[in-house]
Amino acid sequence: MIRRLSELVEESKANIRGGHGVARGVDFLKDGEMSGIVSMGRTTLEPGSTIGEHTHPSTEDLYLILEGRGIGILNGEQFPLGPGDLFLVRAGGTHGLINDSDSPLTFLGVLTRQTIAT
Repeated sequence: MIRRLSELVEESKANIRGGHGVARGVDFLKDGEMSGIVSMGRTTLEPGSTIGEHTHPSTEDLYLILEGRGIGILNGEQFPLGPGDLFLVRAGGTHGLINDSDSPLTFLGVLTRQTIAT
């Protein structure tokens, strides 16, 4: 499989997971296209926009910050984020993201199914 960014459709999203403001996103992978991956995409939060803190009951989600700065929320704790920073919410945990800067905040998100160790 080959995916070219130039061939993908960027969609506008508002008020993600109970947050506020506008984001733009493109999906690189969707459910069923790669084992264990529910979705993988690039999202850009406009200045002042947020992804509301939400729970992942049976999935895990990783955010890798590509550009910009903001505030991450992981299980109720807030912390600053910048390019190259990554944070991961495990199944049962909560997370969110705040772009409190004057510039866009872009991240790669990877949502996976929870795996059970044997």
